[in-house]
Amino acid sequence: MREISGLLFGLAITGITGCGVATDGSNSDSEVATSVVSGALNNASAGALGWNDAPRLRKSIFDRVLEQLHPEGTAFAASWMCSGEGLSPVFSGPAGDPYAFTPAACSVSWGAGKSASSKWSGTFTLSYGVSCDSKHAALALQAGGCAVTRTTALGGNTRTITGPEGNAYAITHDTDGAGSGWDSSVSPVPTNDGVVATCAAGGCITGATLAISGSHLTGVLTPMHGAARTIWDHTVSTAPGGLTVAVSGTNRVVTGTVTVQHNLAKYTATASFNGVTYGASACCFPTAGSVSTTFHNGADMGKTESLAFSATCGEATLTTANGHAVPITLQHCL
Repeated sequence: MREISGLLFGLAITGITGCGVATDGSNSDSEVATSVVSGALNNASAGALGWNDAPRLRKSIFDRVLEQLHPEGTAFAASWMCSGEGLSPVFSGPAGDPYAFTPAACSVSWGAGKSASSKWSGTFTLSYGVSCDSKHAALALQAGGCAVTRTTALGGNTRTITGPEGNAYAITHDTDGAGSGWDSSVSPVPTNDGVVATCAAGGCITGATLAISGSHLTGVLTPMHGAARTIWDHTVSTAPGGLTVAVSGTNRVVTGTVTVQHNLAKYTATASFNGVTYGASACCFPTAGSVSTTFHNGADMGKTESLAFSATCGEATLTTANGHAVPITLQHCL
């Protein structure tokens, strides 16, 4: 089902650390916002996994993530396998609603008996609005006014990655975000209406809008030795009108704001997308532009952090609220 990767689904591998791999362990709300938007706006050219490129001399993004927890390192020669991706029933437009999208389950193995895997616990539900045609499962090819809504089952959909040393990291994306945030002053109030992408009047080939009604993201780290602990708990939503997605050649450029509630640390921030560009083949992450995030309360109240994307898939520079610039490897397309 490669047709459904495009302007809707980008489900990249997650790492087994916190919010991005940063040299100082930073937990970036800019990266949280980017993770949700990237999951909805991936324009990878093959399959639904932005990291699943063929092994090559330069290390893959997955290898760079694994280096954070595998002291022996990983070899360049690796064997990749992905299977199970599909859309059911066979696409027939709005008449076939709802559709169940099953993300691929993937594994990678190295010569020394080391392996890692990534899989989701269930399916996402896709519903196509009355303006959608019956020919294109891929939103990127849909007609003007077509709205596609992505939701999860009760309790969300959990992706678990297990690393070569047995560590496991599970992230749950639950679109039933109503009531999940700590901050009752957030407006509009997060709802359970899912992630909604709507094509512009000229069709999605000319542009779109993206509304994140209320996504609740939780992450649990289970080390090989030790107890599991929750390290992510965020509620993500967009302002009225959502995000604007402009099309320029093969690129999609995102502008607008995303609200991130940090439910563990009890603060709220607004992430502004500034020319955030998705256009690299087989990469679900931005390769240009930046996200700047302003904190409205908490220890960094009134301060701003920024996340600048590079042309190398998944590599970005985070400038923290205290002014420290650190490299991070993006991991999450949710």
